Amino acid sequence: MKDEALKMKESQDPRMYLGRLEQIIRSELGALGAGVEPLLSEVRAGLADLYPEPGGIRLAPKEQDARHAKLLQTLDGLEDVLEALQLAVRTGRSDAGAARGKG
Repeated sequence: MKDEALKMKESQDPRMYLGRLEQIIRSELGALGAGVEPLLSEVRAGLADLYPEPGGIRLAPKEQDARHAKLLQTLDGLEDVLEALQLAVRTGRSDAGAARGKG
């Protein structure tokens, strides 16, 4: 019984963290956050494959390893894109602030 509860909790944690990440992206990037949606979709799919809902089918160990590697690759790409978008947002904010100061 404890093992099942632990597995259920573990399977929910990645989704919880992804949900929190999506909230932060919307908050920080606004409309620019749409630029990472394809990558977030890939992350969602990867998490669904690696952490199936209770009663779902678990992948074979080799397939889990392959999907895990792909998920890590996607997360690396997401990190790069997020950094670029954050820079764009910060640059836009500082440009807007400078423009207001000049006007």
